[in-house]
Amino acid sequence: MQFEIMSVDLLGGYVVNSVRAGDTGTVSVAGFVSSEDGDELITKLEGLPDHILSKLPLPSPVSRSAVDTLLAIIRKDMTATVYLNEVPIVQEMRFKRPFRKGDLIRESCIVDMGRVEFSGVHVPPDAGVVFVFSVGWRKGLFYDLSPLHDEEGKLRQYDLEEQIGSLYAYLTFQERFKIDENTWRVLLDQKWFPFAYLDDKLLRKMISYAKEGWNIDDLLPEISADVQRLLKDGPLNVANNPILEGHAEFLAAAVERYQAGDYISCASNLYPRIEGLLRSFSRTTGNTSNLKPETLIKVAVEYHQSTRLTASLLLPAKFKDYVDTIYFANFDPGSAPDVSRHSVAHGEARPDDFSLKTSTIAFLIIYQLSLFFSDGRTR
Repeated sequence: MQFEIMSVDLLGGYVVNSVRAGDTGTVSVAGFVSSEDGDELITKLEGLPDHILSKLPLPSPVSRSAVDTLLAIIRKDMTATVYLNEVPIVQEMRFKRPFRKGDLIRESCIVDMGRVEFSGVHVPPDAGVVFVFSVGWRKGLFYDLSPLHDEEGKLRQYDLEEQIGSLYAYLTFQERFKIDENTWRVLLDQKWFPFAYLDDKLLRKMISYAKEGWNIDDLLPEISADVQRLLKDGPLNVANNPILEGHAEFLAAAVERYQAGDYISCASNLYPRIEGLLRSFSRTTGNTSNLKPETLIKVAVEYHQSTRLTASLLLPAKFKDYVDTIYFANFDPGSAPDVSRHSVAHGEARPDDFSLKTSTIAFLIIYQLSLFFSDGRTR
């Protein structure tokens, strides 16, 4: 439903701190709150969105509890256009496997999310915005009234579509963006990462194990089965990825050895080859001289970053740290080190560490890198 409001009160925003009459206070004219903020979300929903709903024709078209989406575009003349429960949202997404037109998309199919477009709706850069949206049981409220308060008439300085897309990604996959530092330490200590291609429910379980300090390797049968599914249903698409295409024979041989349970051959093949993939990509960017490990992964992660959401499910900064510290881990000669690029290349890795786990992780690293090697846009 679309409504035109001919006169809304000047919306000042939300008071940040309690003040007495006559005192100076701070007002928030832009921000975001979600279900994780508890009472703060309820308080703010009872503010701007409730005020806007009160301006709609009576009787109220929907009850407050039935509001799924609400988009209010507030102009400087204090008129507004309001879209209620029919906000025309189109979002770019990247999927783990091919789909046909009309197929149902589930969260478990999504590998990354992109910008949000309000199809057919123009949000002027000098207009205020109030946007309420829902993802399942979770709710979010984004508001930006700053253009209404700028006496110099400055326009909104950020990309609204990118901002809304990031908020949708955050609300949909909140558990990935809320991993605390202690949980990250457990993940890295156990050499795991929330790889984007893994099933979402499995990722949630892995994060839960890390949070509790449990052994994530207990989930290895499930993780390996998910990788086997990937290799069967969504294989490494070398034909559409020139970086992977140059290494196709090695990747095919590694897949065959993995499926045969020959992890010594599989890991021995993949760990040097991962650096080969990074080198191939680095050369396509024009970086042909500085091919140090820390530069290789930095180039791969950052090259297309301007076309990804701030809240990318690839977790670029954390993935860079993971590759630096786990894949490119240094070792002391004669120390029987774990499998890494250096220990394998120098022949010092322990035979028992050429395992199902290290081979599984190698494939997941390659799948993750394949997303960075592309143009960075969701498909």
